[in-house]
Amino acid sequence: MNTSVENINNEETLTSIETYIAVYKYALKKAESPLLKTFLMGIAAGLFVGIAYIAAIFGSRGLSDKGIKNLTFGFIFTLAITMIVFMGGELFTSNSMIFMPLIKKQVKLTRMLINLLVVLIGNFIGCFILSLFTWWAGFFDNQAFLDNAVSIFNHKLVMSWWKAFFSGILCNFLVAGSVYISHATRSSTAKFLLIGLVIMVFALSGFSHVVANFYVWGLGPLFNIYGIHSGFNDFLQFGYQVQLPTLFGNFIGGGILLPGMYYLIFRKELPKITL
Repeated sequence: MNTSVENINNEETLTSIETYIAVYKYALKKAESPLLKTFLMGIAAGLFVGIAYIAAIFGSRGLSDKGIKNLTFGFIFTLAITMIVFMGGELFTSNSMIFMPLIKKQVKLTRMLINLLVVLIGNFIGCFILSLFTWWAGFFDNQAFLDNAVSIFNHKLVMSWWKAFFSGILCNFLVAGSVYISHATRSSTAKFLLIGLVIMVFALSGFSHVVANFYVWGLGPLFNIYGIHSGFNDFLQFGYQVQLPTLFGNFIGGGILLPGMYYLIFRKELPKITL
């Protein structure tokens, strides 16, 4: 491999193609993971996302300046992906990169679809548990927290189908990108900073993330207890109008667009990749 300023390697930094190979192996390993482990790790990731969302709602509650509020929310929400990367977890949005070994015919389509379905169900359960914890822990008794949570739910509920779809594409270009970029270095400190920077951009922009939305979606029926409108019809509307297009958009952004771009760049240079 040629040596240049761009691809000089050391103990901590990987070249662009080395990073791609590392991400490819990461995706292949996820595809071959036992389904029970995938499911349980999916629940763990959902719990981490829910915890980060609760913290972000608390941290940004009562802030009148929208810019400061979004910045605070974005900074706190970086906790979710940081916990998943460093503690372990399966997230639908990052598992979408299993499409990489699918292209190379190292993973079957049925295996990828089953993996994504299993991890998605796990993510939903994890986030829904945290939605219930929000109620059980009495967080709704804090009026500023409740108002902030309702505002987020209502903001997402009025999204058009196509807006949620394209927002989902942009979202997972960044979220999957944060996992991708974490493989560019072996330094834990660098990983933390890189992940935090990318996820903050995602959270600040308000892009639609199907797993993060699971937590908000689960809050909807609980609002009825406090006399707030979000009834069963709103729950169904959220599922069709927000979650369905976000799901498709997330897969395209992180499963096809991002890895596909680098596959086209490196396809002629790639060695045979195995675990």
